[in-house]
Amino acid sequence: MARALAVLVAALLLLAGGVVRADAPAPVTPATIDTFVARGQKLFDDQDYAAAVQTLAPVTRDARATRAQRLRALEISALAQLITGDKAAARATFERILDIDPGYQLRDTTGSPKIRAFFEDLKKQLVPGFDPDAGADLEHAAPTAGTAGRTIEIEVRVTRGNVFDLALATRRRGELAYRVVPMVPRGDGRWRVHVVPDASSKPYMLEYYVAARDAGGATIARIAAPDAPLEIALAAGGPEGHRPWYGRWYVIAGAAAVAAGVTGLALESSRGPGPGTLPPGSITVTH
Repeated sequence: MARALAVLVAALLLLAGGVVRADAPAPVTPATIDTFVARGQKLFDDQDYAAAVQTLAPVTRDARATRAQRLRALEISALAQLITGDKAAARATFERILDIDPGYQLRDTTGSPKIRAFFEDLKKQLVPGFDPDAGADLEHAAPTAGTAGRTIEIEVRVTRGNVFDLALATRRRGELAYRVVPMVPRGDGRWRVHVVPDASSKPYMLEYYVAARDAGGATIARIAAPDAPLEIALAAGGPEGHRPWYGRWYVIAGAAAVAAGVTGLALESSRGPGPGTLPPGSITVTH
C-alpha cells in the first residue's frame, strides 16, 4: 500500500511539472540577486576564484536577474576563469557577455594588459567593425553608497584615446528617462562631476552610466549603458543643510525678540500710565 502511494505521489508530481531533484541548486529570488552578486565580488576580491564562479552561476542563468546584474556576474566569472588559466571557459563566458551587449566595456580595475588583450581580441572576432585603436579606455571607481539629497562625486579617468567630452547620465531606479550632465576636466586625464540625487524619505537605487565622445559627438567609450547601468544604494535623506523654516536661527532669534518685546509690554502695562514728559495741553506739531 505504501509503495502504491509513493508511486501515485511521484506521478502527480510529474504531471504538475514539480519534479524536485535533490541536487538542484536553490532558486535565486529577486531579493537575493544583489546579495549573490556582492558575495561573488567579495570572493573574487579575496582571490577565491572557484567559489566566486560557483556563487555567481545562478545569477547568470536566472531570468529574474536584470541585464546589469547578469552582465556583472558574467564579467566577474570570466575574469576569475581567465586568472585561473581556464581560457576556454573564460572565452565562452565573454562570448555570452558580447551576445547580450556587443559594445560592452570591461569594468575590470586591475589594469591587466593580458585581460584587456584577451577581451579585445575576442571582440574583434565577434563584433563586426570593432576597432580597439579607435576608441578610448576609461577607469572609474564606483561609489558604494550615498544619501538621497546629498552631493555625490563621480570621477572618471581617461587612460587612452582622444576624448572631447564626458557626460554622466543618472536616474532613479524605475524611471524611464536619464538626466544628463557634463563632466568637467580636472587634469591628468581625470574628469569629475558633482550630482545631488533627489531627496527621499525612503532609500532607493540611483542608476547611472558614463559616455565619452569625440569632437564629432560620436560615442567612443562608455562605462555601463542605458539598459545596463551601474547602481548606487542611497539611504533616505533630505537636502544638505535643510532645516524646517521654524528651526532656522533667524526665525528662532526673531521669535525670541518678539517674545521679549511682548514680555516687556506686559510688564509696562501692569505698571499703569507713566507721568509723561509734556505739561498738560502743550502739544507741538512740526512740518
